Amino acid sequence: MNTHFPADKADKIAEMFCFTDDQKQSFCNTADGILLTHQDEDPDTIITAVCEYADLIAKSKGTGYTPKIARQKIGEDVLLTSIEPPCGSNTYILETKEGFLVIDSGFPCYAEELKRTVLSLYPDFAQRKTELLITHIDMDHMGAMDLFDCVYLNEASLENFTRENTGVANYRVKNPSRAPFYNMVVMLTGYKTPSLKNVSLIGSVKPDPTIPLSYIGDLKTAGLTFSVYEGIGGHVEGSMLFLENELGLMFTGDILINPDGFTPEQLKVNRYPAILAGGSVNEDSKKAAAERFAAYDMMQGRRWMVCPGHGNVFQL
Repeated sequence: MNTHFPADKADKIAEMFCFTDDQKQSFCNTADGILLTHQDEDPDTIITAVCEYADLIAKSKGTGYTPKIARQKIGEDVLLTSIEPPCGSNTYILETKEGFLVIDSGFPCYAEELKRTVLSLYPDFAQRKTELLITHIDMDHMGAMDLFDCVYLNEASLENFTRENTGVANYRVKNPSRAPFYNMVVMLTGYKTPSLKNVSLIGSVKPDPTIPLSYIGDLKTAGLTFSVYEGIGGHVEGSMLFLENELGLMFTGDILINPDGFTPEQLKVNRYPAILAGGSVNEDSKKAAAERFAAYDMMQGRRWMVCPGHGNVFQL
């Protein structure tokens, strides 16, 4: 096998993920691409990051899927449950008198683990209409889309998946410096483009590209009303922030994260993508900072419960 990635490490990863010989070769080619984009750095550091990231993804499956779960009442009639897995994004569940709403759904390789966790918390969940909000298109946030009856997306996020279906580079792959890392995560998590048969578009107002977070419309579901804001492509194109003004709830996706309280594994899981993607998982760090500042500006004047893409729920 002609590759710069060490054969013994490739064999170990292939065994962990049950790769065929062809898949192992594809993985090595992808790992070589990552090394090439980091050719000015110590290759051993990059190889170690690849191996440890793959190991963390594999170990977080099955019995290794041990999420931190927290539940709290919001007002009189709403229960908020946060599911914070060892690897991947947070998932939030809002239970109201009218039903359930889920926000983000983790990596595709943990879809069944997430399903079992949700059913253990809400045994009647599958008997009711299941609805999912996706804050943005990254694989660690939308991996279980096809398990839901209805998935709410904005036009920009839908365009990303349409690109995949038509062979056009999606928002992450179109950046050549990040494409090898993205392709590696596709292999490690078993990602496939969602069917999109269950998608419901949100956003009646065209986003303003001059405003870091611009209002694109309201979403009314499960007895709740969300004001929806779209970013300018700082983290990734189409990223959204959802405000439930009556309850003082904010769902930010990766516009905001909260590393306080990360386990050692979560620290690694969230550090390695930045290393392997060229120093940052943001498409434009200046725009990402502007989106963060805009999110904090929205919180002025009242108390908010903030539900970040990764890390503990916090209040400001």
